[in-house]
Amino acid sequence: MQVLPVTGECSALADEYIRAGIIPARFKNDGLHVAVAVWHKLEVVVSWNMAHLVNVRKVERINAVNERSGLPPIRIHTPEEVLDL
Repeated sequence: MQVLPVTGECSALADEYIRAGIIPARFKNDGLHVAVAVWHKLEVVVSWNMAHLVNVRKVERINAVNERSGLPPIRIHTPEEVLDL
């Protein structure tokens, strides 16, 4: 297992998800979880967080921010979905 660093760029990206109205400010850690994965070019985030992360419309909006920022898209799935892939 590797622990990925939370850089200033990751924090700024999480803030952009908040400014875009995708992630509520009080749940910045959810946005930071995704931002770290995106910044470090991971392909998938696995989460049980159905309210803020595992949601097709939110993932589309997150990826729109990523695209505008010149960053890769991310997929977000539940553990069950990943096991079925």
